[in-house]
Amino acid sequence: MIERGCAWARRATWAFWLLALPAQASSLGDLVKKGDVAAVASALDKGAAVNEIDGVTALYIACEGGNVELAGLLIKHGADVNLPVSWQRTPLYAANKGGHAEIVKLLLDSGANPNQVAKAQTPLHVAAENGCLQCVIHLVDAGADVNALTSNGSPPIHLAKLSGHNDVAAYLHGHGAGRPAIAPISARLASANAQSGKEIYDRTCGACHLSPGVRVPKKVSLWGIVGRQKGSQNDVQYSSALKDAGGNWTFEELNFFISNPAMTLPGTDMSFPGLKDENQRADLIAYLRTLSETPVPLPDN
Repeated sequence: MIERGCAWARRATWAFWLLALPAQASSLGDLVKKGDVAAVASALDKGAAVNEIDGVTALYIACEGGNVELAGLLIKHGADVNLPVSWQRTPLYAANKGGHAEIVKLLLDSGANPNQVAKAQTPLHVAAENGCLQCVIHLVDAGADVNALTSNGSPPIHLAKLSGHNDVAAYLHGHGAGRPAIAPISARLASANAQSGKEIYDRTCGACHLSPGVRVPKKVSLWGIVGRQKGSQNDVQYSSALKDAGGNWTFEELNFFISNPAMTLPGTDMSFPGLKDENQRADLIAYLRTLSETPVPLPDN
């Protein structure tokens, strides 16, 4: 009985001390998640570390959640609008991902870099893919590069097209999004090496297009591609971008497309970053020219 009484007393004393301990303060990020503006303001006035990264920053949380009041409060207290967290994600990335145009504008007006890369994309890529037209407008007005490329060669307009955001694509097209700036290839074709072009084809094209002389149902055949009308193989489901392109695959059109398919025809299904080297493009086009019973004559120079 005495032992049981002592045990009860010890438990009661321990419970008393637990109750007497001060409650652990919520982190700044937790307060932001709750949307408690007064508590966040109080914590900041008491010296809370506004740029502390606890997984993410408090500003990142506010931007991700679309809370413009809290985002403004944090920025006013010194939150770094360009501070990246994991995967180089920034507050601007979070705001664009969520489609929060008002916060995008706030961040840009507060010095956010409109071209800072996060997860291999610029903010404009994120906004274009997400379909936030007002976000895109704010970014372009702030100096975002409309022709910036992801690591696999995709410009923002390509991501907008793939996602079906034609209003965003039209805006970008009207504000400088366009074909890659490359020199004509025709003058190089006479001296190009078709055998080297075949080796390039085998390395970069063969996995999707297979052997040029073999017809596989629903696969694009490159036999006779030079001079052929775009999107004209009957059994292939072409992208809208290619079906609407019009015209033929001339030497110069192939040159543009091979240099960067996503910039030449935004929305294309061709998932290939392109050949940057013009000598390689010339060799490849020279090889493609040979894939015909009657090869198209080389251009006069």
